[in-house]
Amino acid sequence: MAVSNPDLWQSFTSSRGEKVRQEIALKYLPLVKYIVGRLAVKPPPSLDQEDLLGYGIIGLLEAIDRYDPSRGVSFEAFAARRIRGAVLDALRRAHWAPRTLIEKLKQISAVYRRLEQERGVEPRDEEVAAAAGLEVSELQDLLERGAQMAVISLEEFLLNEEREETVRRGELLADTQSPGPDQRLEQEELRRALREALQSLNERDRLILTLYYHEGLTLKEIGEVLRISESRACQLHGRALLNLRNKLADYL
Repeated sequence: MAVSNPDLWQSFTSSRGEKVRQEIALKYLPLVKYIVGRLAVKPPPSLDQEDLLGYGIIGLLEAIDRYDPSRGVSFEAFAARRIRGAVLDALRRAHWAPRTLIEKLKQISAVYRRLEQERGVEPRDEEVAAAAGLEVSELQDLLERGAQMAVISLEEFLLNEEREETVRRGELLADTQSPGPDQRLEQEELRRALREALQSLNERDRLILTLYYHEGLTLKEIGEVLRISESRACQLHGRALLNLRNKLADYL
């Protein structure tokens, strides 16, 4: 990962020169590739990986223009959220989930919730598929596709709390159009509910979400840790997010 260069930032702050701006951007391209590479989201047909990198670079350039080294917040932390936000915004705009998929995911979510309440334990894929009138392969495909949607809506909140707090402080200091008190209160309430929901998940769901969001492992790496395929890790990640959404039904 690139390391901040005080002289480079001082030169850019004083001159706002395009050449220095491009030099900084080149130094931090690995950060863009890292963030885009670990998103558990497959781009829709209208976008490819190169498109996502392009949106990430736009976020990086915006971060460069808005960053103030005197605030004491690292550029990597400040830029990471802008890069991720730019990519997720592009994915939201290119939302590819048909209404039928959304309805099926709602039905599956309701089945999971009902079976878990009836039996007191997390239902197996085979049980959920049978109750939903699906083949197991269909259920697993829906879970994988649902994970793509859930990541977009939950990515911002499933981050290491301390790291996100640092980023938020940096953005509030540097952004004159920061959220108002009501919005910040709502965000804090959602984060509180999220922490409680995470604690209420079963051990495997918590492990998968912790490895992905806190430890920074990719789905392929999670598969290696759990000795399962990357595809199965993606399915379990989707199910963990679905269970989390059930816990946060009043907020999402």
